[in-house]
Amino acid sequence: MISGPEANSMGICRPAIENQGWVWHIAAMKWLAGILGALLALPVLAADKVTALKVGGVSYTQIEDAHVAGDGRVVILYSGGGASLDADQLPKSFLDSWGITPAQITASKAAARRQAEQALAQAIDAGYFREADGVIYDLRKPQPKWLRMSGAKILQVLPDGALLDLSPNPANPEYIFLRNLPPGLSDHQVISVVAKVSGTVTFLDRSNDERTLRAYDLGHVCKRSQIPAAMLQEDLAQFALPDAPKTREHAIAAWPGQEHLRGIGSGFFVTRDGYLLTNHHVVKDAEKIEVKYRGNRFQAKVVEVDKDNDLAVLKVEGGHFQPLAISPAETADLGQEVFTIGFPNIQMQGVEPKYTDGKISSLYGMQDDPSEYQISVPVQPGNSGGPLCDSSGQVVGVVVARINDFAVLQNSGVMPQNVNYAVKARHVLRLLKKVKGLEPAQPAMARPANPIKNVQDAIVMVMVY
Repeated sequence: MISGPEANSMGICRPAIENQGWVWHIAAMKWLAGILGALLALPVLAADKVTALKVGGVSYTQIEDAHVAGDGRVVILYSGGGASLDADQLPKSFLDSWGITPAQITASKAAARRQAEQALAQAIDAGYFREADGVIYDLRKPQPKWLRMSGAKILQVLPDGALLDLSPNPANPEYIFLRNLPPGLSDHQVISVVAKVSGTVTFLDRSNDERTLRAYDLGHVCKRSQIPAAMLQEDLAQFALPDAPKTREHAIAAWPGQEHLRGIGSGFFVTRDGYLLTNHHVVKDAEKIEVKYRGNRFQAKVVEVDKDNDLAVLKVEGGHFQPLAISPAETADLGQEVFTIGFPNIQMQGVEPKYTDGKISSLYGMQDDPSEYQISVPVQPGNSGGPLCDSSGQVVGVVVARINDFAVLQNSGVMPQNVNYAVKARHVLRLLKKVKGLEPAQPAMARPANPIKNVQDAIVMVMVY
């Protein structure tokens, strides 16, 4: 017989079974106690996190999460949304409660600096830093006077820039002039650029008509060594170079609607109630016409034209104007002294009126045209439509054109010297008689004290859109 403790059928003593059961119960109880302790500890751990914060006068409550983001900033998520805050603004107790360490913040800032330096190098290589008129621009940032132009077709590359067509529709071209075109581009190429508005440019086309185009400047691409350290360190959008020549902003660039300006000419009032005269080619095909008179702008409409003699009568409303009298003489005298006041080449010379004088060089125009005078008065694009006046300030003609110097040079090999033309006054009077209700100003009985001032007070800048 088996003596001692009772054995079961498997030959295992009962006391051993009972001892093993006790061991299992003790282990299970410890395991359950551990789980219970962990569950009980959760509210304690959550309670250790700071869930309310006030930074810069702004309160954040019921904060659910806080973690380090880029550039050492801390993102907090709360019941009302989220915020990104500078870690230096936050109390250490708050950071510690969310497990945010100084090492994490330092690493985040270092990573952000590396990314910023890489992005800066790429931007410089890509030509985003440009210098124009003594100012360096960072074109990664919004620049009010810089415009993006896509799909622009180069019509002609010129020594100082290029003529471009912005319109995708050949039937409705939109011409501009672009300065500082990079080398390697040629006619008929299609490009996309970002360029700065820089006023207008006026020139004579192949028909000897004046054309005024909006002008843009691509600027000069800057190398890293050309960008001031202060601009990079302070992340400035633009930086004026201290040694650069000071340039004044072109007045037209600030005018409302200047981006649609197509041409500029001169004109002058012939009545006090707003009838004025200019060249037909100045206002031809205009969608809108404005005149600038003594600092004010008026809407104008065409009421009569003489295409053969390149004349147009306009009308403005809303004021009283200083008119000029038209000379009743059939013709002026050869060698007679004359002058004009107008708005020549405003891109270079500005928008204030300019005076030039000379003489009647011939009683006939180009190829002995009897309707015009040849004059030695210096005129440029923008003078068209201005009055040609005698010494008393009476209008003896209307400046109509200057000879196309480059076209003559190409054809004859000789550069002409100051050869310009004006339509005779008799054609002006015939045109004015066609306008019902128009009573032109009559010549004064006595010579005015200041004829030049009288003419200046009567002229207008004609702006065509």
